[in-house]
Amino acid sequence: MSDRASVIYRTHIKPEWIDYNNHMNVAYYVLIFDLAGTELVSQMGLSEAETKATQISWMILENHITYNNEVVLNQPVEVRCQLVDHDSKRLHLYFEMFAQNPDGSEYLASTLEQMAMCVDLSSRSSSPFPAPVLQQIQSMAEQQATLASPSGIGRRIGIRRQAAK
Repeated sequence: MSDRASVIYRTHIKPEWIDYNNHMNVAYYVLIFDLAGTELVSQMGLSEAETKATQISWMILENHITYNNEVVLNQPVEVRCQLVDHDSKRLHLYFEMFAQNPDGSEYLASTLEQMAMCVDLSSRSSSPFPAPVLQQIQSMAEQQATLASPSGIGRRIGIRRQAAK
């Protein structure tokens, strides 16, 4: 059994994602995490087709992102997702984006902590996850039960000051 969450999404860094600093612009990290999240909920049973049929979807309530190391043009990246917590309507997720080096090694490029909520689009209000989706969420929780709690969750933003000498 692995000590890390499974890979849920893979991509390469596209030319249109590169900024004038010759690395990926911050906005595209969020895009990659969003694509990974869409894949995750699709695997759980909330695909675009299912949403169109049932009017049940998911929406993001909050994101906390870190930019740990830069990524560059054509570099492959993969995203892993850990289910931190859940209830009948919400998911607390922690995503990690790993960049692949030419030698096969990898490094942590970015993290995203996220709170998502199930939504009934016909009323535009929170809704419990459908039973089959909740079963998939519970299965993910069981599969990841032995994973350590991510050290990066619950971060606070602020300037760290050193005490005057």
